[in-house]
Amino acid sequence: MSIKCEHCGAPYRGSISPYQKFVRCENCDGIIRVNPAESATMKKRLLVRETFIESSKTFKINEFTLFLSRRGVSSFDPVSGVLRLGSQQVQVSTEGAVEGPEPLKSRVEKWIHIFMSEG
Repeated sequence: MSIKCEHCGAPYRGSISPYQKFVRCENCDGIIRVNPAESATMKKRLLVRETFIESSKTFKINEFTLFLSRRGVSSFDPVSGVLRLGSQQVQVSTEGAVEGPEPLKSRVEKWIHIFMSEG
């Protein structure tokens, strides 16, 4: 998905979690509304993830920390968002976006999906 800042016109290049409604422009520090209807490709991808978007649950990093500890993962720091497993490390934002190398990134995104699906 490609979105542009409404204020300065710069393209947003960061990752976007399916739970985010806004992102911050890296160029002018303005707020950009994430509109999934902007691109037809994103619309197709969101169709598969429709349950995420319609979920009334919002991502809370402290609750995610408890979720991970129940799964036996104790190497997550909710303050920095850094999760280390073995030699790999990813960073989880307060919105639920994951930055880092594969395959750990995919595993953490799956954990977020399970966490957000729980009642």
